[in-house]
Amino acid sequence: MKQSFAKKVVSSFIRKKSSRTAAETSAESSASVADVSQSNHSAATSRNLRELSVRLDEYLEQIDLTGGEVDVDVISMSRQIEKIGQYTNGSLPASVKPVPITGHRASLIRIAAWASKEVYSSDAAVMDRIWRPEQISDYQPTQHSAEIDASFRDGTVKATRVHLFSSGVRRLLVVAIRGSTSIRRDWTINFDDIGKETGGNGFINVDETEYKIHGGFLECAKAMVDKVSTAISSILSDAGVNEDQEVQLLFTGHSAGGAVASLLYAHIRSKNPSSLNQLGSRFTLTHCVTFGSPPVTAPALIASHPQSVFHAIINEGDPVPRLDKDYAESLLQLYISPISKADDWKLPPMLLQNAGQVLLLKDGVEGFCAVADDEDLDLIKSVLESTIFGSPRAHKMDMYLWKLRLFQYVHEQKITLVTVGQD
Repeated sequence: MKQSFAKKVVSSFIRKKSSRTAAETSAESSASVADVSQSNHSAATSRNLRELSVRLDEYLEQIDLTGGEVDVDVISMSRQIEKIGQYTNGSLPASVKPVPITGHRASLIRIAAWASKEVYSSDAAVMDRIWRPEQISDYQPTQHSAEIDASFRDGTVKATRVHLFSSGVRRLLVVAIRGSTSIRRDWTINFDDIGKETGGNGFINVDETEYKIHGGFLECAKAMVDKVSTAISSILSDAGVNEDQEVQLLFTGHSAGGAVASLLYAHIRSKNPSSLNQLGSRFTLTHCVTFGSPPVTAPALIASHPQSVFHAIINEGDPVPRLDKDYAESLLQLYISPISKADDWKLPPMLLQNAGQVLLLKDGVEGFCAVADDEDLDLIKSVLESTIFGSPRAHKMDMYLWKLRLFQYVHEQKITLVTVGQD
């Protein structure tokens, strides 16, 4: 009974709905038509599953809406989350080990993290707690920036900020896409098309690879092409950046914003002509760094150039980079089930994959971790498919900043920069 009920709850969880009441009503209806001879234990299980799905839904929405600035209650889920540690696959395996990330690559990741947080909040008090870009990278901010407003009607255009940074004669243009535009609509998009074999190859076809693409994120990326290209062109013009000056481009974002950023990154180097694609040759290198972003394509998108930085940063425990319909069902089942006699909790395969080379923020380990000798990305896919990622709090952008040591109160002195060119 629990398995079929979980399917109903997950369907309600991802279905377009105008209010959370729809999820509760659907679940209550499912329970009412169940076999009247079901035990009180089964009825309680159904109730718990419904309540947990609503809490998880609300928590992820609020994290995406605020970037983690609002401390949404997850204490009521702590008992369920603690069960994850009882399974052998409740934490990352020993094969996930520290890897050196230095130089320009490290600078880009730190700037991306700062921008992914800044796009959520203009509150100086909030941003003053985080090291400034010039303190954590080899780039200085300039006065040139632009904003793209979110489309609150349909949620397809996400709030975006574009900043121009400089380092000597070099320039870096950062496009940071916000995780959410409004409550409810974005998570409807996020779950609505997960796993559907959407034909979007014309949007990202840098080669002959055939992709399955998340339909909701593809819709957002397409809607943002002209707006992003206009903002980029405006900044380059206002800043007087000449054609012979070196300019690099960095797409970034947290959660759903990162998923859209990765599609725009792929599109700008694609064969499909557009206002954004035509700007591609203007940049010496294009990069993309995302934080806690959901799977977006199959197979995974890879770097467009050997020197292009393309990373998916994933915090241990964050369920969103693993989230699809089957995984949501499995996670809810884990939350309500007693500890199994089996050593590990069986998880479904991934329907889509994360974009770029995955770097993991492993609990208790400083810096980045990865699986060695994983050129084809098969080993990291296996790790993600076999490890439980089930702590919603780990999805907060603030948790990513904390793991990256970008809060000023993490240590007394600013981060010591490594020499550019080591990486």
